[in-house]
Amino acid sequence: MKATNKLLLAVNLVICAVVLLALTATPALAQNPAFMVTSPLNALVPFNLTLPSTTPDGKAVKTVEINFVSADCDATPGATVIGSAQLTVFFQGQNGFYHLGFGPPQIFVNATEFVISQTTLMFADPGSTVNFGITGLLPTCTVVFSGHLIPK
Repeated sequence: MKATNKLLLAVNLVICAVVLLALTATPALAQNPAFMVTSPLNALVPFNLTLPSTTPDGKAVKTVEINFVSADCDATPGATVIGSAQLTVFFQGQNGFYHLGFGPPQIFVNATEFVISQTTLMFADPGSTVNFGITGLLPTCTVVFSGHLIPK
């Protein structure tokens, strides 16, 4: 009987610890709210997107953290390579140049499609612009940046 009581006590302590961790972690996640910025559908490259400067509740942002980039680009039929995606991000007085590689092309009768879905860790100043370009051809692209806003 004593072993059973010790086991129940241990299980209860673990459950309490998990609940306590979940309750204390939730405010930390809420302090750095998520954001998403999307380009116009099938925008001609290169183009600029403006990053948020305030959180959804109106607080000033100190740093924008870009955690994921997704791009879907259409090139002319028969294209086999369009180069890499070049992202120019402004952070603390300097430009950061990032290159993301496309997967293999998906060839269709009327277009060739290239896709990027990439986790990243890029930092940017709030309200700054991100430039999205391609090092090769000039396709049209739909791009989504997502991540977190770090408030002041």
